[in-house]
Amino acid sequence: MSTWYLVRHGETEWNRTGRMQGHTGVPLSAEGRRQATLLAERLRSVDFAAVYCSDLPRAAETARIIAADRDLAISDESDLREFSYGEWEGLTLEEVETRYPGALAERIEAGGNLGWTAPGGESAVDALQRVRRFTTRASESLGVREDILVVAHGGSVRALAVCLLDLADDDFWKFRVDNTALAIVSDHDSTRVLESWNDTSHLASPEATKSE
Repeated sequence: MSTWYLVRHGETEWNRTGRMQGHTGVPLSAEGRRQATLLAERLRSVDFAAVYCSDLPRAAETARIIAADRDLAISDESDLREFSYGEWEGLTLEEVETRYPGALAERIEAGGNLGWTAPGGESAVDALQRVRRFTTRASESLGVREDILVVAHGGSVRALAVCLLDLADDDFWKFRVDNTALAIVSDHDSTRVLESWNDTSHLASPEATKSE
């Protein structure tokens, strides 16, 4: 049985302040690096055959922290990026409403859950198409009884769940994904099973408490 370990990147300053990140290259904050270090300790005993990550800095740094003591190359994958928020990247929802009154509600109504886009940005459908390309490639290279680590973003981790579990595209927004949350999906002969989702128990470990 092979297993997929899916991880959202650690916290950034823009996460903390509620700013849309999308494709912007925002680094981890000190808290984000701490979260990633705690997750690395939790996953220390897992013998990963491969590590994949989004090529955006916050995901790539999280992957490097987790894989630091492993003799493994990390494969950067642009298909695992968060979906783009276009002109609205760097803004909070309140700032969007102030600068573009009514635009957010109009675009949500026009596009629905999956078709919604910010000006010049991507939709959930776009993210799903990219992530499907990745899961096809990764599945073809995954050997029997191998474990892989995939570090991505809230949107692309949701898309990974939809693609790996063969869910309806409309299920995309039904998943909550916190920073450094761990999801585990196991491969079986004829199906895949979601073993856990949005697990952040490593952040409540004794080591986490000591460093607060």
